[in-house]
Amino acid sequence: MDALPANANVAPGVVATDGGQVTLLDLSALQSRAAALVQEADKATQEAKSLRALAEDLWVQVGKSLITQRDHWSGSPALAEVAQQAIALSEKVATDDSQLESIQSREHHGISGLAGKLGGWNESRRISVDRETLQSQLRPLWGRIGRLSSEVTLPEIDSIRGQAVAAEAQAQELEQQALSVITAANSTNEELKRRTVSEKEMGFDAPYTVAYFQTYGPPKVESPLILKRGETACFAAPATLARNQTRRQWVGGSQGFSFPIGHTGIRYRVGSFHGHPIEQQALTKLDSGTLVITNQRIAFIGRTKSTSIVLAKLMHIECYADAVAVFLEGRENPDFYLTARPKYALFMINWFLKAVGPA
Repeated sequence: MDALPANANVAPGVVATDGGQVTLLDLSALQSRAAALVQEADKATQEAKSLRALAEDLWVQVGKSLITQRDHWSGSPALAEVAQQAIALSEKVATDDSQLESIQSREHHGISGLAGKLGGWNESRRISVDRETLQSQLRPLWGRIGRLSSEVTLPEIDSIRGQAVAAEAQAQELEQQALSVITAANSTNEELKRRTVSEKEMGFDAPYTVAYFQTYGPPKVESPLILKRGETACFAAPATLARNQTRRQWVGGSQGFSFPIGHTGIRYRVGSFHGHPIEQQALTKLDSGTLVITNQRIAFIGRTKSTSIVLAKLMHIECYADAVAVFLEGRENPDFYLTARPKYALFMINWFLKAVGPA
């Protein structure tokens, strides 16, 4: 198909067609857009995750600060309960720290010292594992304390809390943005798949052509046809005009005999021919020229023959791999137009027939 002209002054939009939404971008540009949308969604998702992690770290800082200053504030019963759990775990962590420090300060000498070092290592490992478990339980508690402390005001935590709230708000905004972009990417990929299949089957991007025509109208083309008032040529391609023609031949046998005449070598037949005629139809090429489709008619301009068919007079059209057959009122046999782009020619005819409407 001839490339459709781009409108540099209009940003690509989305057009609603009978076949679905179509973006006014060619397939290569649409594919690039789909890839860009996926990248944009991934970027927004990763930034949102980073902001969520930052907000969580800030809430943990708020919770830890509140625990160290437990005597300087009071909060809701829910906050007090979680704070008490955190304090209990913090005391256990402090106990483990003290035990680890004690083990590290011991001195061991000789064989008994080696055994003592081994025992100390095992004990230190056990306490370290216990401490890591306690810390993993403490962190979410600190975060919960931070989030439950909205009514608590302390200079040391107010700024950190504000940063945590801002980080979460930005994360939520990015998550919504990522969701919107993912939806757009999925829609674009579906459109890309639909249009790719259409191009493979039709030989051109039919959904895009429909959207473009709906928005800007069919583009005009140069042709050898002399146009009428209000007529616009929108398709012109080399073509061959052909029609089915009937051929008659006789088949059958004869009765009698033949004999030579003198020494001439010519044989003379005596008897009668009892054959019968049969008719065969064959597609005969009549002329080569240009097939033109306008908003009013289908025309063929050849070297010796020309045709002109008003769209309103069309009865039926058939499309083949290398031709379109046009049936007219009052004519049994169609005109065949052999062309390299029969499907696009049929598309153009259907487009203008829809515009013309029923006769």
